[in-house]
Amino acid sequence: MFILGIVIALVAGLIFGAVADGRIDPVDDDVRGGIEVILGILGFVAGVLVLMGRGTITEKEMPMFMMATIILIALSAVTSLQNVKWFGPYLAHIIYALGIFIAPLAGLIAIKAIWDVGKD
Repeated sequence: MFILGIVIALVAGLIFGAVADGRIDPVDDDVRGGIEVILGILGFVAGVLVLMGRGTITEKEMPMFMMATIILIALSAVTSLQNVKWFGPYLAHIIYALGIFIAPLAGLIAIKAIWDVGKD
């Protein structure tokens, strides 16, 4: 599920970037919103799988995953990526799409971590 979400986020980011760069015709807002909802749902399902112990992110990998999530969120705040010649819009929208996928997953992992700390 995690790899599928990453692949869909990469493809969606490339499509969104191509639209922003003017390479392809703009997609309808409903289509874009639908893709974003699908990415969010996939992230939530991947997070539930991780919480159940059936996901691809293990307990040992969670701190590194959360650090990578923080870096991804920080990168998504950098608006100057759009201005990088040739690949800027693509990079900015790939990070945006990955953020939509990763946010629910990281949120569920963070809630679990808070729960584990609080119950001691």
